[in-house]
This record gives sequence, structure tokens and C-alpha cells, in this order.
Amino acid sequence: MKKFLFIIPAFLYALFGFSQGIVFEHGTWKELLAKAQQANKPIFVELYKSSSDSCLHMAEQIFPIKAVGKAYNENFICYQIDAEKDEGVNFAKLYEVKSYPTYLFFDADGSIFCKASKAMSANNLIGVSDQALAIMYDSKPMDVLEKDYAIKKDDPAFLKWYIWKRSNIGLSNAFLFDKYLKLIPEEERTSATVVGMYKKDGKYLRINSLAFENLQKYCSTFDKTLGVVNILLFNGIKNTIGDAASSKDEQLLGIAMSVYDQLPQEGLPMQKEELFMMYYKETGETDKYLKHTARFCNKYLMKISNDTIELRNKANMAMFNQMIESGAFSSIKDIGIIAKLKEQAAHTESIKISNELNRISSEVFESSSDKKMLNNALKWSERSLELSPDNFQLMETYANLLYKTGQKKKAIAKEEEALKKVPQIDASRYRIEETLVKMNAGEKTWKE
Repeated sequence: MKKFLFIIPAFLYALFGFSQGIVFEHGTWKELLAKAQQANKPIFVELYKSSSDSCLHMAEQIFPIKAVGKAYNENFICYQIDAEKDEGVNFAKLYEVKSYPTYLFFDADGSIFCKASKAMSANNLIGVSDQALAIMYDSKPMDVLEKDYAIKKDDPAFLKWYIWKRSNIGLSNAFLFDKYLKLIPEEERTSATVVGMYKKDGKYLRINSLAFENLQKYCSTFDKTLGVVNILLFNGIKNTIGDAASSKDEQLLGIAMSVYDQLPQEGLPMQKEELFMMYYKETGETDKYLKHTARFCNKYLMKISNDTIELRNKANMAMFNQMIESGAFSSIKDIGIIAKLKEQAAHTESIKISNELNRISSEVFESSSDKKMLNNALKWSERSLELSPDNFQLMETYANLLYKTGQKKKAIAKEEEALKKVPQIDASRYRIEETLVKMNAGEKTWKE
């Protein structure tokens, strides 16, 4: 069964006019190199996956913005590569691309000099282009720097520059960051240089590193300069849990969770149960994963009241209205599009929570045969429909759970209701029709 997630409404990102965005060239990589050499320009490449919501967001909401187009069209030959097709497969492997979208910058001769990734705002994407240009004009290549490092590895002035260079091509500096902190005096460990390193390499923190310890020790000082200290500390915990999962080290998991408990819980990206879910999903321990999934849903998602959701919806709506008043959507002339965005803004929180409940309910449907767990998932799915009653994907999950718990008649009725909600041209119709055939025939609608 397809697991459906809504794309977060575009109103959160539409801060600029939509026109004259990035112009992407067509043709082979060889042909593109020839164009770059002829134009004497570097190359900007977006490596994407068509199945990625983040890639879709960048394509629909960020690349078309005029200011983004100006920054990239004037300075680069721009190119897009599908990482799942043709030369894109080798591209992703060659440049060790792990997340999408990823942005690669090349000299006209095809040598990479900068790498960045993830969906981002227009301002941040423009900042990436500025950073890439600064790196391009730095003539010292990485292989020369690596030779220099062998000689100057204990020189903090060189190390600072070397870390900066590595960061700009997407390399981790976890070991080097710790080494730099050890080399400098204690009173310099909250300097602007160190703040810059946290901004660039904070995503690589681990709880057993000096960089993590330093951030904890001077938390109040960094709060004034970084403003995201708890998020960086959370990144260190999450990364450590990822390491623990890779080696199935429950002792390390326990240590990381103890550190998590010391953080202020307000504003953290994930609940504690979600971190346990992450660990046990990675280790393949389905029973433990489902146990923490049930706790997360029952103790958190199902406890969020309608009043709280409505307050958050109203806050999102107020934000949307402010953006309209500021002229953020002045370039959009189609009243229908504005109305659709307004409708989505009014239900943002409802959509977010219902999608998460649906995702988890769907996972339980596919992976569990435990009656108690399935009945739990049925309640979560029912709650998702209370929040988003006209969503046919949510109806489909609910119907499948009804069917798997032995409520065949109700399941067929709900699946038929879902089918009525699907637009005639939507490919989902085939899947739902096929599910109905299986339900009527008494066949399983889930994978073995």
C-alpha cells in the first residue's frame, strides 16, 4: 500500500516573485562541459530524485524565483541530473551523494570544488552560490592542502583554513574540529571562528567529542552567538544514536538517551520515542520498533487536543495573511492558486499530524499481525481521518486496517468511499480498485 505524505504548503516558502528562475541546460555531461569551456563559466549541478518531496519543493518553489535565477544564470552553466537514471546513477556513486537534492559545483574542466545538499530557502541557496564562487577563486587545490596538512597539522592557523576548505566541499571535520579545539587556548573556544565551525560542522557532532562537550560547557555564551545550541546538541545525540544502531550498541543508545534527557524538551525536532523508533528500525528489531511506535502515538500524537491543533492552524493562517499583506504573493495572478494556498494554510497542523498518524498506521498494517497493535493502528488511523476527513489515502489505510482486523464489510465500504474521492486521472484509482477486488475475494491486501 502506498504511504502518502502531503507536501508542506508552499506559503511557508513563497517569499519572492516567481519568474525568470534558473535555466537548466539540456544534453549530455560531455556536451555541458563543452558549453562551460566555451562560456568560461563553472557548472552548477542539481542531483535529484523524482520521488523526493524535497527535490520537488526546490523545483516548484525555489528554482523559479527571479533572484535565484539571477544568481545562478549569470555565474554558472546550470544542469540537472536524475540520480536514478542513465549517467545520474554513476554521478551519485562517484560523488558519494547520500541525500537529495545535492548541489555540485565544477570547474569548466569537470573538477568538483564545492558540494552542498538539502532543500533550503532562496536566500540560503543564493548564499551557497556566493560561497561556491569564493571557493572557485581560491586557487589552491585540495590535494595540495592535504600534503600541507601532513606538515602543518598542529598549526591552528592552518587547521582553521583547512577545515573551512573541507567544509565547503561537503567533507566531515569531526576529528579536525576536536583537534583544533585542543590546539587553541580555553578562552578562544567560544570565538567567532569556533562559532563559524559549529555553523558549518555542527551537523556532524557526536556526544563523545570535545566539540560537543565544549558546546555544553559554554551553552549560555553560544546561545547569544549561535542561537541554535539545543538543536546542535540534539544533532550530536541523533548522530550518536545512528552510530549505535550501525553497531547495535544498546549501551551507547542508553548513554545518548541520558544526554537527551538533560536537554530542555521545548522545541526539539523529535520526541524521545521517535529516537528509539529510529534506532530499532535501523537495527531491524520490528517488535521493539512497534512498541515505541505505539508509545509515541498514544502518549504524544493522540494526546494533542483539537483546541491545540486549532490554535496552531490559526497561527499558520495569521502568518499566511501577513505574507499576503507584505506582497509576498504579488507575482501570483491566479486567484484560484491563492485560494488553494489559503485553504492549506488554514489546516497545516491538522494535515501534519494526520499524515504522521497515517504513516505509522500504514507501517503497522504492513508489518504486524499482532491484534492489539493492529487495533491501536486502527484508532490512530481513525484519528487521522478526523483531522483530514476527505483524504482518500487516509481512507485507504483505514480500510486496509479494518480488513486485516476482520471487519471485511466495513473495509469494503470505506475503500469504495476512498475510490469515489480519487480524481478520474489519478493513478491511485488502479491501486484502490485492485485492493477492492482482493477484499471481495477474501485475499490478503498486504505483503507477506
